[in-house]
Amino acid sequence: MNLVLAILLFLGIGAAAAVHAVWGLGSTWPEADEEALARSVVGDGRRRMPPAWQCFAVAALLALAALWPFLMLGRGEVPVVLAGSFAIGGLFIARGFAGYSPRWRGRFRDEPFATRDRRYYSPFCLLMGVGYLALLAGEMELQ
Repeated sequence: MNLVLAILLFLGIGAAAAVHAVWGLGSTWPEADEEALARSVVGDGRRRMPPAWQCFAVAALLALAALWPFLMLGRGEVPVVLAGSFAIGGLFIARGFAGYSPRWRGRFRDEPFATRDRRYYSPFCLLMGVGYLALLAGEMELQ
């Protein structure tokens, strides 16, 4: 079961990493132009996407987070793995909850980002965070 969960986390977060890398390369997928993409995925009033290096930095961090579940398998009690797993899971959960806070909603109110964040992005982050904690709990149970 833990391997299946690790694979699901890898696929979900790996897909997000790939999309950020594609944006770093200059693609506007899935929107028609850069302004529409910025309004869809940033939502803070900007009309241009962040610079490529920022997209690549996010892609790299997400790629690390996507690979982390495989590091967790059989090593849940190792202090560095344990701390990293709590940190990654906690960050995803915090991002997920943030999407529903009034402060976040006030800062990121451009449409369609605001609606997509409430419906898709924040629940995705919550699900990934809970997935990390579930995988960690499963690993700790096996020890």
